Amino acid sequence: MYSVGWAPILVSAASAYVQTGAFDFFRTLLLCVAATAIIGWLNLSNDVFDGATGVDRSNKPESVVNLLGGDRRAARLVFAAATALLLGGAGLLFWLLQTAGNPLASKMLYAAIAMGYVYQGPPFRWSYLGLGESLCFAAFGPLATCAFYFAQVPPALAVFNKQIVALSCLVGLTTTVILFTAHFHQIEGDRAHGKMSPLVRLGAKRGTEVLKFSVGLAYISTLVLSLTGALPFSCFTSVIVAYGMAGEMVKLAEANLLNPDGLKRLKFLATRWHIAFNAMLVLGMYLSTLM
Repeated sequence: MYSVGWAPILVSAASAYVQTGAFDFFRTLLLCVAATAIIGWLNLSNDVFDGATGVDRSNKPESVVNLLGGDRRAARLVFAAATALLLGGAGLLFWLLQTAGNPLASKMLYAAIAMGYVYQGPPFRWSYLGLGESLCFAAFGPLATCAFYFAQVPPALAVFNKQIVALSCLVGLTTTVILFTAHFHQIEGDRAHGKMSPLVRLGAKRGTEVLKFSVGLAYISTLVLSLTGALPFSCFTSVIVAYGMAGEMVKLAEANLLNPDGLKRLKFLATRWHIAFNAMLVLGMYLSTLM
């Protein structure tokens, strides 16, 4: 699951290299470390906040709070660990962004972190209003991916351009698919606890149609962006490699519309597709330099 933190960094690093020739392995590695800590905070605090509302008690045995007993003591321990990860990750990120000399990157990344809190944390809990996927797209896509790009290029070259904007939208879309599929097997539990996710509103059948549309949108967008020159064409030919994983994900959803237990693997297949799709974007960017 930590791939959602690495994808914006690695994709933006590939774009920075293709467009400016800039690549700092040590900086990229430290950015990945900081992102891992922040994603750790996001996941652990989500377990704590959802444990408080009861939504995770019956349908999320992998919740760290549940694994530690599900009581208040477990919640306090997990929250303390989450807070430590946030402070460590944000501190490292602050130092890296200060040395990059681009204040816009800092503002965008801190906005993305703030979205991570309002998604799950009280008193906001916007995920319960069905806004989680929108927040996810904005945070991991345009905000994080563009910000990491600004942090990895010389300040004079740190401007929005069609390539990084296009890549950020693809990163955001594939990341959002993970969050969307994570709720397929939780529809009844979410509804019972007032968590009105898009899947609760749509149902599994219509949700599967949205999933197919999202996968198709990712590939059609990559093709159009490649044909129009926003991305190298090698990006499209590379991401096609991951199409079989997308097909497996959709087939699992279609085959288990009436079987919530059979849908528990769906988010893991979505994560695998997300990793493969974004890895192929990076490869496509690199191949374009050889061509």
